[in-house]
Amino acid sequence: MRLSALVLVVLQFVASTHVKAEFNDVTLTQAFADDNYGLYQQKVLEAVFSATPEYGEIQISLHPQPMSQSRQVVTLLKGDAHVMWSVTNAEREKLLTPIKFPLLKGLAGYRVLVIAKNAQHNFQQTLTTDELKTRTLVQGNDWPDLHVLKSNGFNAAGEEWSLWFTSMYTMVEKGIVDGFPRNVIEANRDLIRHADKAVTIDKNHLFIYPNYEYFFVHPDNSALAKRIRVGLSRLIENGTLEALFNQFESHKLALTLADDPHRARHLLQNHSLPYVLDYARWDLEKAKAIKALLSE
Repeated sequence: MRLSALVLVVLQFVASTHVKAEFNDVTLTQAFADDNYGLYQQKVLEAVFSATPEYGEIQISLHPQPMSQSRQVVTLLKGDAHVMWSVTNAEREKLLTPIKFPLLKGLAGYRVLVIAKNAQHNFQQTLTTDELKTRTLVQGNDWPDLHVLKSNGFNAAGEEWSLWFTSMYTMVEKGIVDGFPRNVIEANRDLIRHADKAVTIDKNHLFIYPNYEYFFVHPDNSALAKRIRVGLSRLIENGTLEALFNQFESHKLALTLADDPHRARHLLQNHSLPYVLDYARWDLEKAKAIKALLSE
């Protein structure tokens, strides 16, 4: 009995020590080893922890290995990282715990087409949604957006993950596909990175569908999930999150593309997401966003 009791005490101590160490050192996954890609999400997470000091001090480190979205999910499930950010779908929400707060104000669901510079004539403004479905498009093969396009009847193919999506942009430039739908936050930034390629943003069309970018944590890490929710609610309330969002030029350019009155707007359904948030524009719906976060 004494031995059993001692073993139990030791196991409890080891478990509590592991939880404490894990919670004090949080690893965030990354798609690319770059100082700017994901910097906004990283700064938001840092601000979340700074806004919740009563939960203890936390150090954030980036996972050293850049990886695809599906690999990030596996990494969280294995316990090799603690937080990831990506667009959501029903499958990911079953595997992981989502923090149901759209970090990008729902702009992940506003998509423009990257096309070859000599191909604008194939995307006249008068094209209907059905006519656009005859064009060939490409997406990452593990992106929820690929399912969105296919389930809405678009001719979309999946491509394996490649560094900075080079293979996708090469396919556009060489005419292997007609277009590469990119969310309005990423499109301009991508063109700078791929300035050596003869590609550009189509001037006439905009795809819109419910699509939200969340933080995700391991389903057993409820303490971390709660802290992130509480921290986000405080950042919304005191205006810090809006200030962070506006620090990024890509976000301002994204709003310009999303609100462009000259673009034909094509409204799609997201069949992999069984809900629509009424607080996606959390800068305009603060009370709803805070209530949603604190009621999860």
